[in-house]
Amino acid sequence: MSCTKRLSETAADSSFIYQIFSCVSNSTPYIDRLRFFKQVKDEIDRIASKRQSPEIVALTADWGQGKSTFLDIIEEYGKRNKINVTKISFMDLITGIEDLLSFKDGVYLVDEVESSVDYFLDYQHEIKEFWSKIKELANVSGDSTIYLSMTPSAYSKVFGPGGQLQTLFPETYLALIERIRRINIENPSKLEFILMLKCMLKLVGIQDFTILQYMDMPYWVIDQERRKYVRFFNEILCKNLKNIDNIFLELARSDKGTSLNSEGDTVKLDTLAKLENEVDRKEVTKLYKILMSRIFTDEKLIVKPLDQHVVKGSLIPYSRWIETFPKNQDHIEDFLLTYYDDDFYIFISDDLERVVYESVDISNVKENARKLKIFSKSEAYALSWNFFESVINTNIGGLVVDFRTREIRDKALQFVNTYIADREKEIESLIHLMEIEGVTINNVKRIGEFARVLNINGDRTIILAKLVDESEVNELIKEIKESNEIIHGVIIVETQADKEKLINLLNELAIAYTEINVTTPKKRQLLYLLFSRIYNLGKIRHDSIDLRLGDIKNAIFTLLLKINDNLNLKQLPILKNKRLIQSFNWIIFYPSTKITNIEEVFEKVNDIVNEKFRMYGSKQFHLEDIETSNTFIEDVVSYFTSNEIIKIKSNYIDFSELAGETLSEFSKLFAGFIKQKYKHEAEEIVANYIMYYVNQQEAKRKDSKNNPLILAYQIFSPDKKIGQNPTLDFFVYSSIVTGEIAKYMNKELIFSKLNEQIKKIKEKLDNPYSRYGYFITAKRRGAAIRSLTEMREIIDIYERNCVDFKDIRLCYAYLYLSNLYLELLKETERAINEVEEIRADILKRLEIINKAKKYVKIDDNIEEVEKINEIMRELKDHFDLTMAKLAEKIQIINEKGKTESFKKYLDYLLATIRVDDNNSNLYLLLFKLLREVLNGTTINGIEELKGTVVEEISELGKIGAEIINLNIIIEELEKISPELPKLRENIERNKQKIEELIREIKEVIESYEIN
Repeated sequence: MSCTKRLSETAADSSFIYQIFSCVSNSTPYIDRLRFFKQVKDEIDRIASKRQSPEIVALTADWGQGKSTFLDIIEEYGKRNKINVTKISFMDLITGIEDLLSFKDGVYLVDEVESSVDYFLDYQHEIKEFWSKIKELANVSGDSTIYLSMTPSAYSKVFGPGGQLQTLFPETYLALIERIRRINIENPSKLEFILMLKCMLKLVGIQDFTILQYMDMPYWVIDQERRKYVRFFNEILCKNLKNIDNIFLELARSDKGTSLNSEGDTVKLDTLAKLENEVDRKEVTKLYKILMSRIFTDEKLIVKPLDQHVVKGSLIPYSRWIETFPKNQDHIEDFLLTYYDDDFYIFISDDLERVVYESVDISNVKENARKLKIFSKSEAYALSWNFFESVINTNIGGLVVDFRTREIRDKALQFVNTYIADREKEIESLIHLMEIEGVTINNVKRIGEFARVLNINGDRTIILAKLVDESEVNELIKEIKESNEIIHGVIIVETQADKEKLINLLNELAIAYTEINVTTPKKRQLLYLLFSRIYNLGKIRHDSIDLRLGDIKNAIFTLLLKINDNLNLKQLPILKNKRLIQSFNWIIFYPSTKITNIEEVFEKVNDIVNEKFRMYGSKQFHLEDIETSNTFIEDVVSYFTSNEIIKIKSNYIDFSELAGETLSEFSKLFAGFIKQKYKHEAEEIVANYIMYYVNQQEAKRKDSKNNPLILAYQIFSPDKKIGQNPTLDFFVYSSIVTGEIAKYMNKELIFSKLNEQIKKIKEKLDNPYSRYGYFITAKRRGAAIRSLTEMREIIDIYERNCVDFKDIRLCYAYLYLSNLYLELLKETERAINEVEEIRADILKRLEIINKAKKYVKIDDNIEEVEKINEIMRELKDHFDLTMAKLAEKIQIINEKGKTESFKKYLDYLLATIRVDDNNSNLYLLLFKLLREVLNGTTINGIEELKGTVVEEISELGKIGAEIINLNIIIEELEKISPELPKLRENIERNKQKIEELIREIKEVIESYEIN
């Protein structure tokens, strides 16, 4: 069976298209569900009605989208109903061939009005005269209708603000355009496409319409133009009515088929070939049938490669569908309508969103569609739209550029065909797409033919690459590794080249990436955009970009959003009454890697750090004041857990897997940027970063690259100064000192560099002076004596676990505490040296008493002098025992809750002996106290310190005052001592004076109650 005649593809005979219109209009109860033919019918109904004044209609559509067909149908209707209809092109009209506007009644069809834009300068007077007559018609009586056919871009240039009419008639412009009705011609729906084919079959004598169930694919791939519909009917459908395979192959692989699509590509042949290779040769027909129908009822048609792409559902009569959805769902119908058993049906499914295009909103459809299941006539199946479109070049949305004239469109098509295989033009067109969508591209750098480095939006760097072989992949890898700037993202145009090494590198360097599939149809659309930019011709259609290039656009913007998310850190909420880093240190300084109960973490860290290391003043250990385990759990642990900084399980912390998702993601990102910035030095830099936090003051004096905050602020917070972004400060600190950042680098190398530091520090820890390393500290809620000996014992625990488990966190803790220990050890050494000076000064003062004894010839020991010497011996030889007694007394003070009064006393004591609380080495303080007492300073005692060395020293105040007096006398005596030999020669003369002096000395000695 075949067609008996060929239908006309031209507009020479308008009767043909009118027959199709009449057939479609009269043979379906669904006229209101049509689009194109419904618009035509509405106009014919208006023409049939009498009117009192002329109507002016602007008929707009793209080239080939039905303007001439629309006018042909109206022309033929006028002929058949004896209505005066005149059709003429705009250029024929203004060049004076015929003055149509002299007629006051009838229908005037003026085609190609866009010529008024192209030829305005050549025919400005005639064009103004034409619009003047249109103005006259708008203001006179008469039963006439004037249709002005033009493209949308021409409409905006003629009728839009600043257009021809406003220029020609500035005063009456607004009144004129209010009288002009606009009709935007819509493309035929699938319903009217199938109805047209059915009517065509009738016209050529075919009454078997089974073939119509396979017309889904033709609807989506054939440009929606009358000529191409007729060409498909004549050249493919009529010649292969019983052979679905041939129809499919003609559409997919023949010139006949590809010419039906303006992009010259109806089926993606590489994808199709892959599918055909996966299917048994005997089942290829099934594959073709499924692709042609898309919605089908025979489950046996499903071949293996399509299993995962098939959506199960059912068919309901179309009449039931329109009862539920009387309007506003006609575009969704295009995806769901099918012809089956000589009638129309709608496919419904619980997975309906898989069957329609992603941008189609089905939120108002899905729920009501489920209710229609009771009307199901048959089980049915449909290909998912994403899969269907991956094989078929659908014509959703038309071209992405609206060209002003057919000639310009032809030039654009020639440009596209010329550069369809040009890789550089493809890359250039993708860059232009980004610009169209609002991405600011500040600079473009070439990497050969295959890639471009783009600086976008001021502070982002991305690479756009299309790679064809492994050598280009390797070249791009080399470029990334050697780049002097941070790369934030990479867009890879899908390629067959093995890019595993590239993807691994991008992941390693924290470079976000996306892969886009630029099929030939999409490439053609991109080239249309590029043509429009190069020649400044055509108007971009953003809605069509969303439809035709939506997946590329979405992939690019998803990448840019990912980059923004990476760089714009979500600010952590304020930790109530707590400081982030100081609070986190409660977790950092736990001395083990084992799984531990949270309460034990608090108790252990409190005992180690708070009770052994923490000093008040400049040496304060950076640990937030937290008094109970409940506060630690409720305020600190819950905060860090809820913000995904750490992970806990059933009230336990696994220190081997400490970091939560947020901290882990930041660490991975920051590690990548460090590796990009410092390349082979990255691990050394991270080791230096750790040392920065071990001793920030010393680190600040070194090269700035060893300060992690400098790089972090450049990347994540360039608009702020260091220290103005607490969240960033915290993330940098926590990622480094937890060792989380090391997980994404060569951890062994980082550990080895830290181990070198550990060995250097360890050599310094052994020092005989450490036994004098006792320090006193006091706050209102507690006082204590800190011991370097106890600190050393704790440090050794961290050191063993650091080395044994190669745990970066414990290595940092060891180094930090060791550094604090060494600072206190240095202070102890300084204290010992200063004590020697003090001892010499005290001994010098005691020598005054010895001199006095010689003058009075007394050999007995003086009790107070012996007491002073005993105190100094005890401090030097048994300092640890002295400190034990003092610590015991302070502990009692704490237990009695008298620490506030003790702190006041300590402040008084330090102020009296002129020492600030930053110099709190007890060995030095006690000697200074002794010296001050011997200098005559009176020290008040405190009841709680009775029986301690402090009391013993304080009680020596009386001898200090007398030594001062004795010193004055001795000094006076020594002034005259050089005259003593002469006095001996004249003893009688000076006897009285000497006796008087001796008597005065005796009085002083007696005041000491010397035996």
